[in-house]
Amino acid sequence: MQRWVRSNQNPQRCLKCGAHVTPEFRRGYGDENDHAHRCSDCDTYTRLSDGSAAGQTVAIADPLDDPTRFNESYDDLPSHVQAVCRDGSGEVATDGGSR
Repeated sequence: MQRWVRSNQNPQRCLKCGAHVTPEFRRGYGDENDHAHRCSDCDTYTRLSDGSAAGQTVAIADPLDDPTRFNESYDDLPSHVQAVCRDGSGEVATDGGSR
């Protein structure tokens, strides 16, 4: 019998945005069960290195609260990250940024 993993708990996916994460990333940055709570699609490497991928609270501002911290415009972000940035009233306001 094959054991199915619920899609929102798939260890091969970021628990925040659903992007695929490699086993190496999960072992290096993830929690004690090798689950990635955040990934490079939905967070910055500075925050990931400080523990956000392991589910720890990080002092650096969350880029999902201010998508311009990704150093690209909101429209250039992957659609699964845009979906996480949205709240109930629509998209997060940005200045469009510049590359």
